[in-house]
Amino acid sequence: MNNKIIKQIDNIINEKPVACIVLGSGLDGFVDSITNKKIIAYSQIEGFIKTSVPGHIGQFIYGYIQGIPILCAQGRFHYYEGHSFKTVGSIIEIFNHYKPYNIIITNSSGCLRLDWEIGSFMLVKKFIDFSFINSNTPVIYDIDNNRNLALDLNINYGTYTYTTGPTYETKAEIKEIISIGGDAVGMSTFPEYLMCKKLKINPIIIACLTNYGAGLIKKEKVLHKDVLQNAENVKTKFSALIKKIIQNIALQRKQKI
Repeated sequence: MNNKIIKQIDNIINEKPVACIVLGSGLDGFVDSITNKKIIAYSQIEGFIKTSVPGHIGQFIYGYIQGIPILCAQGRFHYYEGHSFKTVGSIIEIFNHYKPYNIIITNSSGCLRLDWEIGSFMLVKKFIDFSFINSNTPVIYDIDNNRNLALDLNINYGTYTYTTGPTYETKAEIKEIISIGGDAVGMSTFPEYLMCKKLKINPIIIACLTNYGAGLIKKEKVLHKDVLQNAENVKTKFSALIKKIIQNIALQRKQKI
């Protein structure tokens, strides 16, 4: 990671963050829970890239959740914007510089389980790489994601399927993804997970299930504006969930000191 970029972000850091968080599309209502906020926009960081997707403001926020120092990325990058996987993972590299006790990665994604409600959450325990960038067949990754930090949370556990986007999946693609074990589908997170894997970080990955996949219900098509609206509808529940995970991280850290 470019030291010049890190030095600019250092200007908002008071003390080492215990947890670092990537916020997915429409999930930035969580920042309202952060106290004593210090903010630096990506556009203010010389040498850093900017976000271009609606629902991703593009700024780092440092502050506190019930006295616990955190660093939050409000906005992420995507492969379909023309970035490499390494560039998409650059936020994780920045987080890793501060050596937090844990990293939380969140996203808004399509739900492939009709027995799960829209607006519920899923802890990602596996990935399916459905991008076909490096392989002619889907590749499955098991995750060691500190699942114990979410044991007391009322959420689903499942498999996140990564597609490159930017268009949403067809009915045929959704049918195939379900047949190989996918529970949710989205266009982000997997490149960031690969950077975590490279840096030997075991992240906590939370998917907000904002819509059903194409063809699962009688609806014309999935629209990004609907994804953002459904994420907005559950912002209070999402914030409570992330705050609880941060508390669990801080407690585990305290017990191991």
